[in-house]
Amino acid sequence: MVARTIRTCREFLVCVWLGGALAIALWFAGFGASAQFVAARDRHDGGYPPPSTSWGAYLSALHAARQKDTPRASAYFVTVTPLIQKHETLLMRALRAHILAGRMRRALDLSRRIVVLAPDHSMSRLMLALDAVSRKNYTAARSHLERVSGEAVNRLLLPMLRAWIVLGLHNDPDLALNELIDLRNEPRFRLFLLMHTAFLLDVGGKRERAAKAYENVASAAPAASLRLTETSSNFKARTGDRVGAIRDVDRYLASNPNFTVIQVLRDRYQSGDKIGPLIGSPADGVAEVLLNVASALKDADRAADALPFARLAVWMRSQDSSSIFLLGSVLERDSRYREAISAFKRLRPTANYNWEARKSAVVAMVSLEDFKPALATLENMAVEKPDRYDALWLLGNVYRNRSKFELAVEAYDRAVGRIPKINRRHWNLLYVRGIALERSKQWKRAEADFLRALRLNPGQADVLNYLAYSWVERGENLERARKMLAAAGGKRPSDGYIIDSVGWVEYRLGNFEAAVRHLERATELSPHDPTINDHLGDAYWRVGRRHEARFQWRRALSLNPEKADRPNIEQKLREGMPPFKPINQ
Repeated sequence: MVARTIRTCREFLVCVWLGGALAIALWFAGFGASAQFVAARDRHDGGYPPPSTSWGAYLSALHAARQKDTPRASAYFVTVTPLIQKHETLLMRALRAHILAGRMRRALDLSRRIVVLAPDHSMSRLMLALDAVSRKNYTAARSHLERVSGEAVNRLLLPMLRAWIVLGLHNDPDLALNELIDLRNEPRFRLFLLMHTAFLLDVGGKRERAAKAYENVASAAPAASLRLTETSSNFKARTGDRVGAIRDVDRYLASNPNFTVIQVLRDRYQSGDKIGPLIGSPADGVAEVLLNVASALKDADRAADALPFARLAVWMRSQDSSSIFLLGSVLERDSRYREAISAFKRLRPTANYNWEARKSAVVAMVSLEDFKPALATLENMAVEKPDRYDALWLLGNVYRNRSKFELAVEAYDRAVGRIPKINRRHWNLLYVRGIALERSKQWKRAEADFLRALRLNPGQADVLNYLAYSWVERGENLERARKMLAAAGGKRPSDGYIIDSVGWVEYRLGNFEAAVRHLERATELSPHDPTINDHLGDAYWRVGRRHEARFQWRRALSLNPEKADRPNIEQKLREGMPPFKPINQ
């Protein structure tokens, strides 16, 4: 009894230490060992170690959520849910974990419980509205949607969802379009408005008006859009205008020639196969809204905010390849690599996004340092499509990023060998092969690739920087390198690596004061790069600032420099630098 009391007091003190009414509420809710918890623990799922106490389960869930391990967080929240029935804040945390993990049945059950305690909880109401749409209960869907807050992204989301619900209720696209009136005064939402106008007219059976609406979207779009190309060409193909559909995809392919998604569509249109609608019902329209919002948030570098909408989009259209691919892309962007790989693997071999998904899965594998399956996947893809070079390009990138430069060169050579005619769009392939060649001490070939890349894409800052810096290191073409680096710095004045090169060429030319000025700026822009800090130390030494020089060299050592650079930095710390020797031009 005394031991249990001590443990209980300790748990209470932990609650106080963690701070906040939430933790204390947990303690008072009876979050200790109990028969109720033992029963709940028996329902623990997900293949993770079961917790010994409900408090431990809750902390495990919070820790997993902070580590972006949402499947684990969801599993632990399953364990504690029976014990937090009346704690709406805790239920809301559990709801978010279930949605992020894609466990929508549990999320839906929890939403029903939450609205009893918090009738205006937006995510719960949205879940219930989407469930109602999927069951064609549009009246209930509209009722739930009325309780959703109209703040932030919901200013776009809610009118569009209402429009599709109204279409489901009345089968009248004009009534549905009335729900979008408020968006007409929002310039940033114009493209969304035009796209869903076309979709609503299309699903509502107004084909002539829909055709005009799709043309309006194409005219308003600043550049060729993948989703617009998919939907507009789909409309033309299934309404008898396959020539127009092929013309749409060819327009996209002209600027994105290696993107397989559109090429697969083109092949289908040419084959004469029956084409079904991408958006054929109000439920599909609602899913499209979620997909568009998730895509916009991802493109705005807000992957964490995009993820719930991407999960909901897949929930509404579980077999839609564009939604699944977007979900995988959002997960990868949010550093949830294992979940991203699982999402990409959901795509069927015949799905038009399958090839791109496999490449994206490789990127996620590399981020997890699962190199063996990544390399095997790319080799298999290269064999599968011997007319394509993109898998070999990516293979070279994987080897190069692992400092296996000879293998990278081999892969890049194979990629270049598959290109009938090198043109402007291939400059980057030549650039990365040049890097691998330079690092594997094949300078003449590397220099030729850099110069050719610049001929294909003049003024490209990365190529200017790498070639000019290499010349500086070799003591060659310094004045030309100086002009090239000035041009690169003008294009990218906030790039620490380029500004470092600008400073380093001044150093090599003996202009030490100018070098200090540029290198100080470079360390401000990229403070954690060991080479830049080392360079600044050298420049400080040459202008007589010896204590600052040693500080920079020590800092460079603390930033994990390349193994070959460490002895030189250590020697400078011990002995200083020898007299400067000008480079003979």
